Amino acid sequence: MERLLLVDLLRTLSIGLVLAVHLHGSGRIDTHASARWNALAENGSYGVYVFFVLSGFLISRQIFSGDFSHRADAVRFWIRRVARIWPLVALTTLIGAVLLATVSDSPATEFCLHRVNSRFDLAFWLSIPTFTLNWLRIVRSTVVGGWGLHWDILWSLAIEEQFYLLYPLLVLLARPRWKLVLGLLALFVLGGAFDVFLYQHDLRSFLWLTTNSAMGFASLALGCLAYLAHARLRALPTRFRWPGLLLGTALATLAYRKLSLADSLSCIAGPLLLSFGVALVVAFCADLLGTYREGQPRSWLVLPGKLSFACYLLHPLALLLLWQPLTGQNMWLAFAALSLATVALAQASWVLLEEPARKAILRRWMARK
Repeated sequence: MERLLLVDLLRTLSIGLVLAVHLHGSGRIDTHASARWNALAENGSYGVYVFFVLSGFLISRQIFSGDFSHRADAVRFWIRRVARIWPLVALTTLIGAVLLATVSDSPATEFCLHRVNSRFDLAFWLSIPTFTLNWLRIVRSTVVGGWGLHWDILWSLAIEEQFYLLYPLLVLLARPRWKLVLGLLALFVLGGAFDVFLYQHDLRSFLWLTTNSAMGFASLALGCLAYLAHARLRALPTRFRWPGLLLGTALATLAYRKLSLADSLSCIAGPLLLSFGVALVVAFCADLLGTYREGQPRSWLVLPGKLSFACYLLHPLALLLLWQPLTGQNMWLAFAALSLATVALAQASWVLLEEPARKAILRRWMARK
């Protein structure tokens, strides 16, 4: 299936935002950063919600590109998810475990690998393969505050895999299509309602409000709805689709610039508004810039987007490796260096591990279904 250039550009933007906020949050690199850098980086966690919307859109595109009407289709979907996700998750878990056992304490390892008083117990290790780390992190937030960037970022992957365990079943059960639309709308509404419930019961931390599964499901559901809308809207002449692009961009920008995730109420409104804005953009204009195939010249423009999964999981390792060279450097230069190192690691991962492992798993298991 050809890749959509605009979607991968947005994925490139989102991984850039995530790298920026984590570089910024390390607190060890150029404490005299410019106002422009601060404006970019302080709300970089919104990049995860851009990921959620785009993920829902792309998974729906995959599902609805052919017939999806039987239980066997759902099983094949889950096998493809295992083939795509598990090799790199296993590798990063192994790398993290080895580093925990071998590296000495330092500011770099404390930020990237193990926080003070982190508990790497059985519950933690089980939360990775069961994709429940987001809830374990929330429950333990008042006690130890996480485990380190290498592990803490797995909260978003946990939410995605929870959603994709359920989504194929919803597609199969919600027939005709309008029932699926209602179900996805219900997930969006419930995500906001659940956060309001948390807020009213004084559970107002960043982790409670932004990393719970209901809020993530809301953004993923919007992405799915965006694809269903795009399937109809793409027939419109381009001049009728520009307003959706402009409105969506305005809403997402408003959320990013004005709704700080340091504020509890903004933790509710911000992700919902930004996700809605991104969903509008892709619903109206996902194909606006056309498609491309691997190896075409313009594919290099969106390489971080194509490799966004590996970039996301491997950027803490890149930051750990570059910690000393980047300390005290200008933030923009440090960001460029971290981005290049992350993409290089991600490309190596794709060529040497992810793609070969994916093909091997599919050859072995898809033939049985």
